[in-house]
Amino acid sequence: MSINYVLVGDIHSQSNKLESALNWIQSSIKNYHIIFLGDVFDSRNDFSDSVGVYNIVRDLENKGVATTIQSNHQYKLLRYYKGNKISISNGIDKTIEDFNKDSSIDTSEVYSWLESLPYGVVFYDKFNTQYRAAHAYFPSDFKIPWPHNFDEIYKIYEVNRKTRDQAIYGPHRKLNETGTTERIEWWKENRDRRWIRVAGHYHTICEDFNTNSLVLDGGCGVDGGMLVAYDVNSKTLKTF
Repeated sequence: MSINYVLVGDIHSQSNKLESALNWIQSSIKNYHIIFLGDVFDSRNDFSDSVGVYNIVRDLENKGVATTIQSNHQYKLLRYYKGNKISISNGIDKTIEDFNKDSSIDTSEVYSWLESLPYGVVFYDKFNTQYRAAHAYFPSDFKIPWPHNFDEIYKIYEVNRKTRDQAIYGPHRKLNETGTTERIEWWKENRDRRWIRVAGHYHTICEDFNTNSLVLDGGCGVDGGMLVAYDVNSKTLKTF
């Protein structure tokens, strides 16, 4: 039986919306494998349940039915646990508080998990269409093994700093000599490629097969935001 991949966008500590998405997935899709596109933590609204999200995601991973991709918010938390100086902003204060106040959480295990996450994945739908997913952008210099089994998911770990930053922050273009840059909205650019580029990150929902682009971030964790889930084989997009 082929795997039915389901893409889940940025969660941002909204365990209630994640549970709603899982109820839909588990009741509607057989032999599923969930790919979390990153930013599972850091709420910007009043509700924050990083522990609940972490426990759900880790349970699914331990059962072999989920993969989580590295992202800018997760990488920031990893740097915090490494002892690096970070900006306590955009909800990471709530995440740190959630983990610190729950005695069931071993932050050394959270650190190890964060350190183990792949920067990108490659997989295929039932029609053998290839999908390349990263949190913000799947760089062209990610190495993809070939030949390979269409029924397997391939995870990319070994990256240099430039490629890592592209994957978790997205590409930018230089505007002037002072170093000012702007974000490239790559999903609006018509590219001649036979594979689908997948991301979250941008507070945008875009399903465009003219540009072979999927962007699945409904602004979850911001007031009025939604969690996005996407069944790859049926091309069904749901929001919660």
